[in-house]
Order: sequence, then structure tokens, then C-alpha cells
Amino acid sequence: MSTWKGSRQKRSKMVVRFTYPILLCTLILMYGRVDAADDLQENASSSSIQPLAEKKTESTQIGLFTMDELLSFRAGTKLPIFFPIRNLSLYPPLFLPQNLAKIIPFSTKEAAAVFHLFSVPPVSRQGEAFLGTLLTCEDSIKGENKICATSLDSMVGFVEKAFGPGVGFEFVTTTHPTITTPMIQSYTVLEAPVEIRSGKIVPCHPFPYFYAVYFCHSDPNYGTKAFKLRLAAESGGDEVEAVVVCHLDSKNLSSDHIVFRMLGIEKGGSFCHVFRQGDLVWIQKTTTPVAAM
Repeated sequence: MSTWKGSRQKRSKMVVRFTYPILLCTLILMYGRVDAADDLQENASSSSIQPLAEKKTESTQIGLFTMDELLSFRAGTKLPIFFPIRNLSLYPPLFLPQNLAKIIPFSTKEAAAVFHLFSVPPVSRQGEAFLGTLLTCEDSIKGENKICATSLDSMVGFVEKAFGPGVGFEFVTTTHPTITTPMIQSYTVLEAPVEIRSGKIVPCHPFPYFYAVYFCHSDPNYGTKAFKLRLAAESGGDEVEAVVVCHLDSKNLSSDHIVFRMLGIEKGGSFCHVFRQGDLVWIQKTTTPVAAM
């Protein structure tokens, strides 16, 4: 059992390695690699001595913008962005049935038994990523506004509670059906971003695990907006309809958060990030896209 608990320092290091605060978890996952958080941490440490222009370039490549930048995009705007292809060995597409998910332990205390059940070595690329998910879910869920959903029923139940009784909802997601090789390439904006009107927004991000697990969160005290952004690659003809979520208030982030260093914004300012394929944004069903002003 001590193998899984380890020291407090080791646990903290693993949590940092695999996750950042909730509002940036999609930026980590969109790299499609287990060591993505290490890369972001390294970039964040070095960015403090880089010119602001270089920081902006880095943030654009991972789909991170200020609200003003997003609203300034017009047809013809050039953006270098990386859109990964989902690694199905880390992010299985299917949930387990709820009755089965309930009887399989989902905790670090019983991780050894689960790894044995699925025949995955804990000291492996998959094993480290899956353990990182357990640590993140245990350390991050501190209220009713966050959940690591291990079944479709639990995810839908969380979304229903967030929207309230009698509210119909559906999800939108980033789509890029023609991309076969993930790479950072230059995209051209096809039209100004279109806002998706919804009274509430519930983002859900896939976490690496043996079966589908989604981290969902709802922040009633901090406003969010969602946009659709249509892009076309300058080479290869790839087209992307990206979903961009903007957080209107960053007061809940720590002062040394990576978002402030990469975008050069003040604490409390707004920021936006592109969702990768597989991330879900739950919205009210009656919503209609409107052109951003």
C-alpha cells in the first residue's frame, strides 16, 4: 500500500506533472502526450525571461488567447495552432455501464488492484498517466461543482444538476475530421468567432484512464462564454471547427499561474482557450450561435 501513497512530496510532484488548475486542464491534455505538463512547466519557467511577443506565439500555438485577441479575429487572420489526434490507448472513447463503474474502485488506495485487473504495469506510460488521473480527481474535487465522471449517467447527472430542473441541454465539441497527422501549422480564420449563447456552460474534459473518465466543472461565480471558430489549414486543406471557451474572471487563479505569464494579463483578467477534439461543452439546447461583436 505504501507504494501508492508515497511521500507527500512525491504525490505533489506527480499532481504537478499531470495537471494544472482546472481552467487549464484542457491545455495539458491537448498535447496528447503524458509528459505534456512537464513541457508546459518548462515553458512557463523560461517564459519569464522571454519577450512578450514570444510568449504570445507560444500561447497561440496551444490555443490560448486573451478575450480581446479572440474578438479581434476576422476572416484572413493567421494563427499557428496545434490540434492533436486523440490517443485511444490513453483516452478510451467508451464509458463503462454505470453499474459496472460503481463496483470498480476509483481511488489511489485501491489502485494496485485496479492495475492488476486491467493488466497494466503501474510503471509504464499508461500506468503513470492513469495514476495521475486518480491523484488529480482526489485532490481537485472539493465541492459539488466538480466531478470525475466514470459513467455517462454520472456525467449527465452532474450536467442536469448544474443547469437546473427542466432545462434541455446538448454538447458541442471541436471537430477536425480531415486531420490525420498532428502538427503545429498555420491556420486561416474563415470568419469572425461566433458566440454560442447559453445561460450556463459546463465543460467536460477526458482524462486518461482504463475506460472513459471525464472531468466536468461548473463555476457559477465566474462567468464563461463559448465561441465557435472556423479555421482552414494553409497546407493540406484541413478544416477545423473549434470550440473556444472564455473565462471572464481569473481571480480564482493563483498569482503565479501559467496563464498570466503566457498572456501577460493581470490577475482578474479574462482569457480564452481552444478545446481539443474530445472535450465537451454542455450548453442549453435552445441556444443559437450569434456573431461576436
